[in-house]
Amino acid sequence: MMQQSTNCLAVVLAVVVSVTTSLETVTKANDSVSLTVVDGSGGVPLTVAEAGQPGSPGILLIHGNGQSYLSWHNQLNSDLADDFHLVAFDLRGHGGSGKPWDVKSYNRACIWAEDIAAVMRETGLEKPIMVGWSRGGLMVMHYVRCMGTGALSGIAMVASRGRLVEVRLPLEDNPARISQVQLEASDLIENLAGADTFATLMTAEPVDGDWSAVSKAMNIMSPPYARRAMRSPTLDPNGDVIFSYADLVERIDVPFLVVLGDQDPLRDSAQLGQAFENALPQAKVLMYPGVGHSPFLEEPQKFNADIRSFVNSVSKAK
Repeated sequence: MMQQSTNCLAVVLAVVVSVTTSLETVTKANDSVSLTVVDGSGGVPLTVAEAGQPGSPGILLIHGNGQSYLSWHNQLNSDLADDFHLVAFDLRGHGGSGKPWDVKSYNRACIWAEDIAAVMRETGLEKPIMVGWSRGGLMVMHYVRCMGTGALSGIAMVASRGRLVEVRLPLEDNPARISQVQLEASDLIENLAGADTFATLMTAEPVDGDWSAVSKAMNIMSPPYARRAMRSPTLDPNGDVIFSYADLVERIDVPFLVVLGDQDPLRDSAQLGQAFENALPQAKVLMYPGVGHSPFLEEPQKFNADIRSFVNSVSKAK
């Protein structure tokens, strides 16, 4: 038992040293990004990052499963900040935000919506474009279900279906599914293995080692109990289980953008793009060739240009 504990500690220390060095590299340009804490639903503290010009058109960036505001470092530290008000935050149960113990703090759609509304209110975002990546797209749909679209100028879904449309999900023996089982385990070594696997699935081709280390660390910062709670059935305002958000399609009355990578290992992007085109004919669907689950990370310049174009088109249409 002592030897096992010693080995575990050695692994953890090695990860800490690697992440500390890598984090310094990834965040070296973060002098222009300010961090604050906002009270979300039930008083849960949410870490919020801001960059750019308050009062300018707003862009709210919502990360995916096991990640954080740092996922958007190529947007927060880009020329988008010259013309827009950029806000990103750590979802509850993630990163530097609070991680309540009880399931009820995670399994109600409107809790997530209230968190988003609090971030918008406290940062002064008025009618922003809401960008949801992966699970972040589901958070956007939670917001629409509970708050409507009246406070939004547009929606961008990045590698996400948000339960708006149906596509084939990975099989049980898919590495993505296996990694999630490991990340929910009670054993830290299992968690680290899951984080390692999941990080490799985020992009079609390996990204730099610094980002890989930070991505793994972000996964570890989302504890197993919170992950299990987030995977439990989500309830709507009436207390009913939400199986699909297809009924929200008719309520999407703002410009809608979909950004996908054609090499995403987590879902069939061609099928997902077609499903969005069928459900939302007004949506603009962009497919990035040779890109995986993280278009904003793998092709940041292209992604930033597409987001800029989307925000500008929305502003002109007002």
